[in-house]
Amino acid sequence: MMNSTWLERVKNNILPVSEEQIDVLKALKEWVYEGDMYDVEIAEETCELCDHPHIRYQFEIVNTINSNTLQIGSECINRFEIGVLDNKGVLLSSEKAKKKVNKDKNKLVTEAKVKSVINSLVSLSKVDNEFDIESFIKYFKDNGAFTPKQLSTLIWRLEKHKINHIKSHFKLTIKKNKDKDQLLELADFKVKQMWDCLSSSQKNFYSEKQKLKK
Repeated sequence: MMNSTWLERVKNNILPVSEEQIDVLKALKEWVYEGDMYDVEIAEETCELCDHPHIRYQFEIVNTINSNTLQIGSECINRFEIGVLDNKGVLLSSEKAKKKVNKDKNKLVTEAKVKSVINSLVSLSKVDNEFDIESFIKYFKDNGAFTPKQLSTLIWRLEKHKINHIKSHFKLTIKKNKDKDQLLELADFKVKQMWDCLSSSQKNFYSEKQKLKK
């Protein structure tokens, strides 16, 4: 389960806060993950179990005997076989535990991306008086993505005003035919400007349609 290096790190961190003071594996059995997790936004924390640096998403584990807590990375829950409880406090099987941890982390990552987009929009509204932030935020919250025209406008304004943003967090929706038509009606340079926002299937759709035009 653990090599000697990992074991030594865990030993130094887990034994002082566990009831078991000698056997690392026994000490680990005292701990569970109950579902408390946090996005600290900047990856500068250290896993309190294995000392791995640059942790952004912290998962809290609790000692079932003395109630001590540790903030660790999600990988350590699986790597060190920390017990995982469901929302009713029932201990999950190894397979279900991994699924829950992965689901919880994906939720944190998704929420972080949404927050990143909204922060960029708020920053843009402060320097662009013509930008109607409320309608864009409402559409984004309702749909989790933007129409081609919305996205093109956003990327252009964000880059014009040099607003910090991560393009891949800005998603495009072309589920409706009118959205597909919008995308194909945009000038090629505008599509390329927001290319990193498109999914693989959206890129393929656009490229195939462009080939048919030639």
